[in-house]
Amino acid sequence: MCVRYAVQGKKTLFALLFFVSVLANADCGQPGTTALHKITIGEAVTIEAVVTGAFPGDDGLRGFYVGTESAGLFVYAPELTAEQSPKAGERWRLNAVAGQYRGQKQLQQVKQLQFCGKEALPPALLSFTHGLPDFAQYKDRLVHIEQPLTIADTYLLGRYGSLGLALNGRAFAPNTGVQGGQLLDLVLDDGRYQRDARPVPFLDAQGVRRAGDELTEVTGILTRAFGQWRIHPIAPPQFRSTNPRPEPLPEWSGIRAVNFNVKNYFIDLGSRGANTKAEFNRQKQRLAESLHLLDADILALHEIQNKPAAVDDLLALLNANQSAEQHYAAARLDRRPAAIRSVIFYRPARLTKVAVEQQVDSIHPRDPIAAMFHDQHGNPLLVIAAHYKSRGGCPEVGDINRGEGCWAERRHGQSLALVDWLTPWLAEDVPLLVLADFNAHAQETAIRLLQEAGLIDLLAAHVPAEQRYTYSFRGQAAYLDYALASPALLEQISNVALWPINADEPAYLAKEGQSVWRASDHDPIVIDLR
Repeated sequence: MCVRYAVQGKKTLFALLFFVSVLANADCGQPGTTALHKITIGEAVTIEAVVTGAFPGDDGLRGFYVGTESAGLFVYAPELTAEQSPKAGERWRLNAVAGQYRGQKQLQQVKQLQFCGKEALPPALLSFTHGLPDFAQYKDRLVHIEQPLTIADTYLLGRYGSLGLALNGRAFAPNTGVQGGQLLDLVLDDGRYQRDARPVPFLDAQGVRRAGDELTEVTGILTRAFGQWRIHPIAPPQFRSTNPRPEPLPEWSGIRAVNFNVKNYFIDLGSRGANTKAEFNRQKQRLAESLHLLDADILALHEIQNKPAAVDDLLALLNANQSAEQHYAAARLDRRPAAIRSVIFYRPARLTKVAVEQQVDSIHPRDPIAAMFHDQHGNPLLVIAAHYKSRGGCPEVGDINRGEGCWAERRHGQSLALVDWLTPWLAEDVPLLVLADFNAHAQETAIRLLQEAGLIDLLAAHVPAEQRYTYSFRGQAAYLDYALASPALLEQISNVALWPINADEPAYLAKEGQSVWRASDHDPIVIDLR
């Protein structure tokens, strides 16, 4: 049986001609076709090839791929619906013009489609056993991957339906001191290039897909688009949920301190934070749930709008419907003009505030703040909250990226100033805890200066290397957030932990998710003191 589709101009006239004689297949297998690898842009050609993957209609790529054992090519056929489109595992003969889109060769202006029977084409095995394969060799072809790859980047899962991949485990950023996996120039895509398409693909039974999970097996079309290699599955990929969501934190009877970048808590809508009242209410609800579950006696919070009313609003949020013993107060001073600030909240039922200071220095875009406390037994604890210059917003000249991110020279200067401020307390053996977003990786100059001054990186000392991250950027994990302790505090430290509720979660959950998941883009650090 032969089915012939005649395609004319922008509109499609489908004539389904059913032939019962042998002559019906007279065109199939006849001369006059052009091999896929010999097609040149601009020529009209006739091809006969196996369909290796079909992604029809506006919900797909608006076409299908054809291939041989050594070549592949995309056929752009937007007129074909899912019912009309050729299917994978079928052989078709067609007339078309060779063109290109976004620099990629394709067939378009399809004039005729003729079904030539069933014929499966086995996928090429894409192996990573002996190093990275040459992706270009497999361009637009059907491939199979059976070696586990790690989900390295979930950021664009909700936006474009894609997941970044890494080989041999999670990838870590340079200068972190962690030897992780290798970030691949390869994305698992969903067979469409739509923005905010729903449903979100690749989710597990719990409705999530976290960085650190594994892609164990996939068969699909390997192609190049939007600056990356992409594999569009022709069957559901297989995953292993190797990084499940964490359990709630255990209770602690001593003093618990938490460092947390809460991502732009702004009461002024439409600036850096929420755009609408509904968005802000949702941000507040999820942040309050996160902070209540952390159950800290000291909170060092970053990226709060630098207005007294914003601090008061957040404080009221935390204290609402809580017992008097759980209420927080703010250890704060007036701040110099800046968009955001750090704040220190504490529970007066557990701690007595003795003094508050801030360091005013032009090197700081946001002044560090120090609060001295006494616990119920009179023991002193000095807490410093700081937030260094961001790695983004790079200048064209001057403090550009020279291997430690943009503005590294300024962060270096901030550490010099901070060390000068802390030196008298360190000399007096004051139990001191620095809770900060330093925007620097663990082996960069800004952090080394603090360590050389005598401060101990508690994450490096207590958290296994493969778990030592609070943030993920373009598929590379790192910790920009720190808990540093003076030697006088070390014997009081019982436990140091990360609560990975944000960095591994897809970014779209910030607007669509529930509960604590992706309430911010940083993970909180928890320090339990005896």
